[in-house]
Amino acid sequence: MTINWKFKNLIIATAVVAMVVVIFFVHALAGLSARPVVFADPPAFVERYAAEMDHSDLSSPPKEFENDGGHVDVSEFPNMTKDFYKEALLVRNVILNGESPDVLLRLFTHPEKAKRVKIAFAFAVVNARLSHDEGTGFDEKRRQFWANADVEEHIPDIQNAFFEALVTSAEERTPNKIPYTLAWWMPGQEHKTGEVLAWAAKHHPDPWVRRFSVFFVVEHGVDEELAGPLLKDRTHDPVFRVRKEVLKQRFRRYKQMLRTGEEP
Repeated sequence: MTINWKFKNLIIATAVVAMVVVIFFVHALAGLSARPVVFADPPAFVERYAAEMDHSDLSSPPKEFENDGGHVDVSEFPNMTKDFYKEALLVRNVILNGESPDVLLRLFTHPEKAKRVKIAFAFAVVNARLSHDEGTGFDEKRRQFWANADVEEHIPDIQNAFFEALVTSAEERTPNKIPYTLAWWMPGQEHKTGEVLAWAAKHHPDPWVRRFSVFFVVEHGVDEELAGPLLKDRTHDPVFRVRKEVLKQRFRRYKQMLRTGEEP
């Protein structure tokens, strides 16, 4: 009788644990509590920085997005994140052929927002396509570009142009790889980068942008105040692969906690 009772208790305990695990995975991956991606104002320092450089007005009204073919209610905007072939060619010539970066710097610091956005978007496209392309030697030539004294002087301007381009791509619903450039190849001001990518993880309509931004902010970011709330928020992402990345990061942080004895 005692053995049977212990066996029954073991079965009950196992069933309870299994039920908890199932509920956890359903909550994490099934998307039953998914919410639509809603555009919200980006970190204020993006617009403030541009305004301090005597740039044009950057204000934009908030918009709502629905993913995967739903109706979109957005206002009409000029396509600043499209038709950037000339700018991309310019980026390739400067980096691959070693031409003077002055023309790029003039565009990154141009008083017109559209000029800044287009060159930042073009740079990010070229960077994503040619990174690790051994045939062009792009990686080494890109490092030489960033090491140029004139470029180093304008890094804050260039970084803010990338921020503006990422925000504009959210407004125009343009898929992109701007976070890849910001995360790995945009030196300095890591906190600002983390804050903008945390914003993009919540409010950009492109699932790739959201998934990558979650990955970088949580695994490689420098601000736990951003990482923790971001994981909780993106548990409700409407796209499965983003929720899967959130679950992956939760497990990674849990294993880290067990290994170090510290909070994840």
